[in-house]
Amino acid sequence: MPRPAPGVERTVALITFLSQHPGRPFGLSELARRLEMNKATAHAMLATLSDAGWLLRDPEDKTYRLGPALVAVGDAAAGSGRQALELARPHMRRLSDELGVQAVASSVMGEDILVLAVEGHAATPVGFGSRPGNRVPLSPPLGTVFIAWSDTETVERWLRRLSPRPDDHRLAIYRDAIKTIRLRGYTVALDDDRHHSLARALRTFAAGDGDAEVRAAVERVIQARGVDDDYLLVDLGGIESYQLSLIGAPVFDGAGRVCLAVTLAGFPHRLSPQQVVPYGRRLTAATTAITREIGGRPPNQAGS
Repeated sequence: MPRPAPGVERTVALITFLSQHPGRPFGLSELARRLEMNKATAHAMLATLSDAGWLLRDPEDKTYRLGPALVAVGDAAAGSGRQALELARPHMRRLSDELGVQAVASSVMGEDILVLAVEGHAATPVGFGSRPGNRVPLSPPLGTVFIAWSDTETVERWLRRLSPRPDDHRLAIYRDAIKTIRLRGYTVALDDDRHHSLARALRTFAAGDGDAEVRAAVERVIQARGVDDDYLLVDLGGIESYQLSLIGAPVFDGAGRVCLAVTLAGFPHRLSPQQVVPYGRRLTAATTAITREIGGRPPNQAGS
């Protein structure tokens, strides 16, 4: 097992912390306290990163924020995802204007879903994921819009994040839900009183600055909202109307991978099963157009 590199870990923690608070400057003392390091170490790290342009230091109030050199780093890392995001924004604005909902773009970063952009204003409050930079754990049942089009190994790795270890019946429910979502082309999640507790947990996660104990506690709340308790709406029939939390659909790159998800949230009223389908079709028409514009293709067409 590789030996830990404390200096690297502290740098990653700092950049992650500042990215979770975009636009907000922090002084040396507060950063040292929030990141649990001594001020001398923090000062040396801040000075080095400022010299490199990764941070900007305000000479008057002596605070720090992310610097312009990270833009080039982000562009290099984003690749097709950045191009997809730029092309997605006009589609997201049209979706928001036409449907009266908020449109959110997100991608996977490590073990989290990262909100990249938000267009429009929700008619009803959005519990989480409504601000660029927000992170949501990629933990079942969250993230099906990314997982449903993944290979078997990725799906199984996602399912292994379930705790406690699920039995075969519960795993079968998840796998059937994933197949249905892939065939339908979009994922649908419900909003109810239990969703509010999930939203509170995710707000706690966003403010937790990567704390391992906070992550573990939030993932327990997420997994309490399993696919088998109707958080994910798999069967669109049988109930008169639904209050939706979100509808999400994928954008694919040239290799058939999901490089971006576009999600509709903040629905103003309950929808009948017959009304849900047009929302999904309008969304998938937009994500299909974005996929085409970036030269992408769904997995079953990749490489053809």
